[in-house]
Amino acid sequence: LASEGIRFLKRGDWSPAQREWISAFFFREVMPVITPIGLDPLHPFPRVLNKSLNFAVELEGRDAFGRSSNAAIVQAPRVLPRVIRLPRELGDSEYCFIFLSSILHEFVHELFAGMKVLGCYQFRVTRNSNL
Repeated sequence: LASEGIRFLKRGDWSPAQREWISAFFFREVMPVITPIGLDPLHPFPRVLNKSLNFAVELEGRDAFGRSSNAAIVQAPRVLPRVIRLPRELGDSEYCFIFLSSILHEFVHELFAGMKVLGCYQFRVTRNSNL
């Protein structure tokens, strides 16, 4: 793909200009359509959609309501594409793409104000499917 001018950028390879654009994209397009689900002993594990991309987030601290929580689930919004193309002027090749999962990994801490994110782990549930 690289020989044809197609690149998939990893988080560690983002330039400052790319990071700025990706951050703006997160706050403008991604954050408004995400609803983190806190996990605690009083609430059962949420029912996640079949074949959806999800993130288990390990947390430390107290939320905005003073509750101590050590885990949450963030579901990648299905209304957004899984692959986002960077504007041509920001890429070092003709076609530069970033995975939505990379954006969520990078900015998941923005969803949990006042808490420290210890880890973010991607998972997918597949039920009633022939593999």
